[in-house]
Amino acid sequence: MNLVRGCFHYKGGVGFAFEAKLLTVISAIQIADAHGWHDLWIEADSSFVVNLLQKRASDVPWRFTAVWNSILKCLPSFRLHVMHIYREGNAVEDIMANQRVEGWWPHGIEEIKIAVRKDMATHSYVCMVK
Repeated sequence: MNLVRGCFHYKGGVGFAFEAKLLTVISAIQIADAHGWHDLWIEADSSFVVNLLQKRASDVPWRFTAVWNSILKCLPSFRLHVMHIYREGNAVEDIMANQRVEGWWPHGIEEIKIAVRKDMATHSYVCMVK
């Protein structure tokens, strides 16, 4: 069974790690929503981003307010699981960063699929599932 629906990576060009993590979560939710994937598990190594999403809080930097509010409005249509993961446990992110390719891959590359299967065996999570 193929649980990886796609992968994306971008450098973001933002100055703070928090903003990069926030943009990554925003993008993941937008991509999932656009594809109709409303069963979503998000792991992030920013506890602040995880807390914002879990509490549906609006305490984001002002330049992200509009897009964040639009994300919050669409969240009721999701079965969403959000959890913090330590950077050391985020093998999928490391693989994506090392690929040095930006953008969206509509199908997960084999290395990503293998990493997700290994994580599922020990942590019971998936990236984007339908």
